[in-house]
Amino acid sequence: MTMNVSKVWVDNEYVHILTDGGQELRERIADYPRLRGASAAELQDYETDRYGISWRTLDEDLCFEYFVPLN
Repeated sequence: MTMNVSKVWVDNEYVHILTDGGQELRERIADYPRLRGASAAELQDYETDRYGISWRTLDEDLCFEYFVPLN
């Protein structure tokens, strides 16, 4: 699944995405052990592509589809 994401950012509690349609979605960092144990600098060291977010130094990837709530 691909999503049109215009912005990605990380704070102390969440990984956020903003879709081109203006919808803000987020995932809790605490739900991902590799992210939960990371330093602030490590959390900011990510790359994005059309499918998701990758933290290469942490060996963690999140697909944008994970951000969409299940109905």
